[in-house]
Amino acid sequence: MSENEKQESKFAPSNWKDKLGGSANILKITTGSAWRYISRLMGVFLLGLIVNIIFFVFLQNKIDYQLGKGGGGSLLAIGAITFLFVAFPAAYFFIGHKQALQSVIYYIGNHFKKGIFEYFIDKLFDFAYKKPAIKAQLENDKTDDFFSTTVPEYLERLENMNGTLKRAFKKFTGNIDILGLFSSAQTELGGSLNLDNLKNYVSEKAAEKIPIPMLSKPSWAWTIAVMFVNILFFAACLIFLA
Repeated sequence: MSENEKQESKFAPSNWKDKLGGSANILKITTGSAWRYISRLMGVFLLGLIVNIIFFVFLQNKIDYQLGKGGGGSLLAIGAITFLFVAFPAAYFFIGHKQALQSVIYYIGNHFKKGIFEYFIDKLFDFAYKKPAIKAQLENDKTDDFFSTTVPEYLERLENMNGTLKRAFKKFTGNIDILGLFSSAQTELGGSLNLDNLKNYVSEKAAEKIPIPMLSKPSWAWTIAVMFVNILFFAACLIFLA
């Protein structure tokens, strides 16, 4: 085996058998994450929409009366409709998105916190080996160029990662010096540096650095706060649309 072949074997992406096993794990992560994200987002949004439809039913006669009067009363009625069917549903959607993302982070952080970083590294090297110039860096043992240039550039885009996992990964790495972990891996692993050892080293170290709050159950505080404001708005409408 030539020197280039030896070097290529150190960093070449996994073969199809290894990828098949890894794909099953990634499929489990992605489907679990997608279900949690969609169900939480739509759950909060639909809850808010139903609540405001119910409020509108109770306010409909008052709104119709104010619209019939014209003037300032009609403006109040139009404002009430706008808040009930535009402003508050948008607020519930935004809060639902936050709640859903927290739920995904909690799920991954408690079941796949090492796996999310392994997935990132697999995608990084898949990306690298599709670029002849970057592939040549690894084949010619120019790992310094790869770690100092290619890795930071890839971190900016994460272009071949699943959308949900990309958002979760960005949240996890917001307080983690991922580039520093790659640098320390070079130093610590030395001559034993290869894809498997790099993946294991960075994934374990990164998983240990995930902030504890990210491993806690999502809070419903903001959802409750929006609901409370929504109820107060309904009460105000009962008074001012009388």
